[in-house]
Amino acid sequence: MSSKKEEVYRTGPYRSYIVESQRRKTNTLTKKDVAIILLITSVSFLRIYKIYQPANIVFDEIHILRYVQHYFKGTFFVDVHPPLGRLIYFLLAKLTYFDPEIDFEVIGQPYHGVPYAIMRLFSGICGILSVNVAYLTMRLDSDYWVSLFTAVIVLFENSLVTQSRFILLDSPLILGQALTIYYFKLSCKTEPERRLWWRYLFATGLSLAWTISMKLTGFYTLLWVGIFSMFDSYQLLGDLTISTCRWFRIAFYKLLVLLVLPLTIYLSLWKVHFDLLPFEGPNSGLISPRLRSTFKDYTTSPVEVLYGSTVTIKHNNLEKYLHSHDQTYPRGTQLQQVTLYGHEDPNNEWIVELPRKFYEHKHFNQSRQVKDGEFIRLYHKATGRYLHVSDVRPPISEHDYSKEVNCNATRGLMGNTEYEFRLRILNKKPHATNNLPMIKLRATETVFMLVSRDHRCNLISHHDKLPSWGNYQNEVLCVSESTIPNSLWYIETNSHPLLNEFTSHVNFGQVSFLTKVWDLHQAMFRVNADFTTPHKYSSRPEAWSFVLKGIAYFQSLPQYTSLTEHTSQIYFLGNVITYILSFIVVVVSLIKLVFHGLRNLNPYVTYLDPDTKRRFYTNALQYVAGFVLHYWPYFFIRRNLYAHHYLPALYFAILNLGEYLNYQMKYIRVPLMIAILSSAIHCFIEFIPLIYGTEWTVASCVAHKWFSGWNMDCMTYGG
Repeated sequence: MSSKKEEVYRTGPYRSYIVESQRRKTNTLTKKDVAIILLITSVSFLRIYKIYQPANIVFDEIHILRYVQHYFKGTFFVDVHPPLGRLIYFLLAKLTYFDPEIDFEVIGQPYHGVPYAIMRLFSGICGILSVNVAYLTMRLDSDYWVSLFTAVIVLFENSLVTQSRFILLDSPLILGQALTIYYFKLSCKTEPERRLWWRYLFATGLSLAWTISMKLTGFYTLLWVGIFSMFDSYQLLGDLTISTCRWFRIAFYKLLVLLVLPLTIYLSLWKVHFDLLPFEGPNSGLISPRLRSTFKDYTTSPVEVLYGSTVTIKHNNLEKYLHSHDQTYPRGTQLQQVTLYGHEDPNNEWIVELPRKFYEHKHFNQSRQVKDGEFIRLYHKATGRYLHVSDVRPPISEHDYSKEVNCNATRGLMGNTEYEFRLRILNKKPHATNNLPMIKLRATETVFMLVSRDHRCNLISHHDKLPSWGNYQNEVLCVSESTIPNSLWYIETNSHPLLNEFTSHVNFGQVSFLTKVWDLHQAMFRVNADFTTPHKYSSRPEAWSFVLKGIAYFQSLPQYTSLTEHTSQIYFLGNVITYILSFIVVVVSLIKLVFHGLRNLNPYVTYLDPDTKRRFYTNALQYVAGFVLHYWPYFFIRRNLYAHHYLPALYFAILNLGEYLNYQMKYIRVPLMIAILSSAIHCFIEFIPLIYGTEWTVASCVAHKWFSGWNMDCMTYGG
């Protein structure tokens, strides 16, 4: 498929330039290509060998199945990924025999009433197609053998095979990414505005839509396409045979197809998602009241907050409830804990009371509105205690200006100012139609601070979480000079004996589709950032390239294993040869690219590189940049991360490995390919029991713990 024709240079007014229309030529597939693709496809079916085993829930399959269940019931949920993958699995379940009433409780639970093999097959087919696309991508600029080498490396990559055997999103994501790379490179090799160019451009746009709609990390691929689309446009700008008018026209077409088209499809899938989920679900507490108001079964609250009202108070930034429960701090005051909790719960309810002693008739028989500047007490309904600030350091934020927030004292409390908070209204929500929320406390409309009367500190919360004794819930504390975003609260639900259906209720008006998408994405980002609870199998990006840690996907549970069945486990590990070598080659390629770039900075010399060299540096730049864009951002993410997050970057690294070998002299290239392939395939075969969940022995398992971070449970095979 690679063109043998050298690029054509012409002499311009000041320097030579490339005539892009002469350079952009592609060839069709040969019979040999077709034969190799058929061979690759047939061997790739190893990926779906016994895909029905284990007949138990594996790793994150449990989440996908629960989401599919929500689609069947129409109940809303919040996930950190776009909906395409879940919608495809839902469609497969809908077309077969999925039982939506099954409780998916734990990983390892046996499957009953679920077409799990068919659903897994979709992921497996995506994996098979990715191998073929890798071959086609390399054939754009490489010979048969280098292209075949790259495809086989992808085929026998342990982690890619593992990920493609289960009901997960990564294998479809990799397929979308692979297709995007392939069609984008094809479009760059085709003369603009020709029929083939339009075909490849639209294929790139559709592949991008698939990728960004599968997982949010697909937007890194969109960024990659954007960068190199601009680079390609810059190359066209240097061709003096292309008029300025035509150049702008081509740029506009690219913007339309490579950005507007994918985003339009992306938003359309969210429309389908919302239409399938018209009712509130268990995750409704994670989203804004504005978004909740669009559900058919949403119950509105009275807008006026009175003394005696039972309310739920939400943190304005984190969208979590002020919460308390009948557990105490292990140190400090050892009083009742106050935290933030992300889900609806009776322990989120507080009664707004007047300061001083509680009198029932003043709270429940009189209609007195809560106003800005007034002092209030907050009574925790479930445990019968009052919100309180103590002059001791909080459990984890041990600063001089921070104080512990707890619950203490009961209804017999007299006029103790330590339990009083000044209501300070700071802002109002966008749906408020007048200025009343700036004067009176109004549910969902008023944004306020709570200032301790005695300690003159502001009630705040932040992303930091309490340890296991606090159920990993967010810390609530009182700070003298707090940041405004951490100090803001609002009332979500509100009820009072004197408030009924005839009183004024919360009204959000008509919520637009884009507003719903925006609110849900904010919730997705909050949930994603909230994955900070310590996890046994989480790892940092610096460990991924060297396969320093794996992930236990599945382990036979005694209660689900009969005496006649062999015990097994699925353990996610990368192919050590492929991972380490491809990363080293990325580093070497990056160094070569830097020196090549420095050489070309000389404005007085025009370097006319041979076609082979130019192709290498162009392709290496694309692949190394793709690797960096899909890998480097994880170093700045503080949430829990796992080794499978490396897979999109790994795909770029493997393509770069093939490109680097293609650039070597033939007498070096062939021995290298043979050595690398044999080592990689050997590494794959060695770990087949962990990939396919087949029988193994304790001794073999222990012998295969090559790194200290490989913590697979070898005693699984002791039964």
